[in-house]
Amino acid sequence: MGRRMRGEEAPVEARWRGEASGGAAAQVAPHATENLDLYQRVIDFEEAEAKRRSAEKDADLFYKTCENLRQTFKEVYELKSKSSKSSQDEIGEARTKASLAVVTLKKLNRLEKIRTKSGRDTLHKEKQKLDSMHLLLQNLLYEANHLDKEVTKCLQFKSKDEEIDLVSIDEFYKNAPEDVSRPKITKANEHQLRLARLEWELRQRRELSEACAHLQESAQKVSSSLTEARARLNGLAPQLRDALAAAEPLQEALGLQSTCSARAAQGIALLLPPPLFLLYARTLAYAEAFGHHLVQVSISGDEEEARQLEQSNVIPEIFSDTDTDQDIDGKDEDYNQIKKKRHHRSSNKVTKKEKAEEKLKLVIKAHPLQVNLTVNIKNTSLILTFAYLMHLKIVTVQGTIEMPKVISGVSSGDVLNSQSILQGLYPGDTGSDSPHPATGYILRSAGIEGNFSRFIQQLGRPFIWAQRMCGLDFMAMPTRTTFDKSITKQCQEPCSKLSSATVENVLIALKKHLKSRLSLMTELQELESGTLPPFEGTGTSHVRLMGSLTQWQAISWAEYSQAASTNQFTSANLVSQNDMFYRAIITRQSAKLVALVALKNGYPKQGPIFSLTLHWNGTHHAKTDDDIRDVERCVNTDCLSDEQHKKHLTLAGQITRLIACLDILLEAIGSSEFPPDKVIFRPVKGRNRVKPYKFLKQGSGVFVQY
Repeated sequence: MGRRMRGEEAPVEARWRGEASGGAAAQVAPHATENLDLYQRVIDFEEAEAKRRSAEKDADLFYKTCENLRQTFKEVYELKSKSSKSSQDEIGEARTKASLAVVTLKKLNRLEKIRTKSGRDTLHKEKQKLDSMHLLLQNLLYEANHLDKEVTKCLQFKSKDEEIDLVSIDEFYKNAPEDVSRPKITKANEHQLRLARLEWELRQRRELSEACAHLQESAQKVSSSLTEARARLNGLAPQLRDALAAAEPLQEALGLQSTCSARAAQGIALLLPPPLFLLYARTLAYAEAFGHHLVQVSISGDEEEARQLEQSNVIPEIFSDTDTDQDIDGKDEDYNQIKKKRHHRSSNKVTKKEKAEEKLKLVIKAHPLQVNLTVNIKNTSLILTFAYLMHLKIVTVQGTIEMPKVISGVSSGDVLNSQSILQGLYPGDTGSDSPHPATGYILRSAGIEGNFSRFIQQLGRPFIWAQRMCGLDFMAMPTRTTFDKSITKQCQEPCSKLSSATVENVLIALKKHLKSRLSLMTELQELESGTLPPFEGTGTSHVRLMGSLTQWQAISWAEYSQAASTNQFTSANLVSQNDMFYRAIITRQSAKLVALVALKNGYPKQGPIFSLTLHWNGTHHAKTDDDIRDVERCVNTDCLSDEQHKKHLTLAGQITRLIACLDILLEAIGSSEFPPDKVIFRPVKGRNRVKPYKFLKQGSGVFVQY
């Protein structure tokens, strides 16, 4: 060990001397390089030896060397205890032996350190390799997932031409020309056949479009000729009136009796106020043109009072000062005499309450004569009574229905209610308030609180279409009343052109609406008896239905509005208490569907609104179940957006569609209780698992998703 220490000190001393003088450093540098090479060779040798030697054997050698070292220390301890000359030599040998054992332990320690370092390096390399393989795996999984999505998109791709209802292949080959059908190519190639059928469909549609444009042009020409004819007829009316007036002296001189009734009716008609006279003249002309069996017009009321009013030609004024104690003035002598007698009987003591009642009667006073208009459809008569309020300058309408038979069925009783029919004639025109902007000012000037709606039950409803039939249009009038007689007279003058254009349209609308109400009454009677009425149209009308209608009854607004499934419709003001409400129960095995139906007054222009609740494995409605919401959308909106369904839109048609949607919903669930009965390509689609409620008329019929 002493030699080793001296050998280790020599290079250090030589390196110190080399730093002191450059010449000496040149001599020492080769020795230092040799020592470094030797050290590296020793390290390489030991690394190779560590790989070559067995770790288990080195461990056994380590334990054996440690045991020998303990034994040597024990022997040295015993020899030192004897302290003899011979023991000193033995102690020296034991010291040499122990030093060699320590060198062996250091050697084994270095080998173990090299193995540990080599193991760590190997572990680090394996970890890096594992990380790179894991990253590569993640990249491959991401790429595979992306490819799966792309494949799914390709499989779910639907071309627009698939939604076109093409003619059948046999009809295509039969009707299409050779240059389009190309049977030699298309019969062998399905893709070419599809292209040829699309080309034939495009050619047919272009021909139909040209035919439609030609028909529209012809219709426009006919419409213009009709407009010219109407203008000529409107110009003939004053001339005929003048001719009749000029012929009256001649008829009286000749003693002709054939026109007595006509002259009497004409004499009464002259007593009508201008708006009602215009209405009477236009409706009478319409009845003479299209037949009195469809439309009849007559005049009713107090003829004597009307003559007195016509002779006085003055309407009593309304004073705006409600606190004055003066009497209500009037220029009608009979009216003043009656008033003086009443004041005389009451000893000239009139209370404010009596004055308010008198003023109220004067404000809402109607003309003594009314015009009665009767519309006849299928032994059913709709009688409309038009009255003119002299101070408010508006026309009110009251209606009644006359039928030869008593209406059977509880749910169909409200269908032929005259008020319901009139309110649904034009959307938004309910007649709940006066269309005249001056009505509110006139009522307040007379000291009357509230609006005109409080007098509807007594006087009738002032519909806008009724005003237009009488030639009154308040849309262009000023909203602020000036009480200037010239302005008021100009605004109140009825328009003959407006009345002529409106009377025909309103009468046609009344006949159509009454006819649709009669059809609706028949449908409701059949629904109440438990049978589903047949209806015209395409689509689900030819599908076999597994569900059945077990109950149909009328319900009240309170019962409808309290249901949980109707909150979305009532809060959005899609339904109101003026509508008609019914409950339908549809069953299939253990499933029961409760449908609350809101039938608008404008039916069939405005379709019914269905709110659904399904009782099967719990209670489900649109707020808690997406499938019920999809069925509601299909019944309430999708059939209205489809032109083919909208053309034949009836209550029975929507109920049939509802039963078909219920069958699809139950069959798509996959329960053994509802075996599949209809052709369905895909029971569910997309992440929302949409059911196939759309019907395609292909073959016997197929249901697909929207």
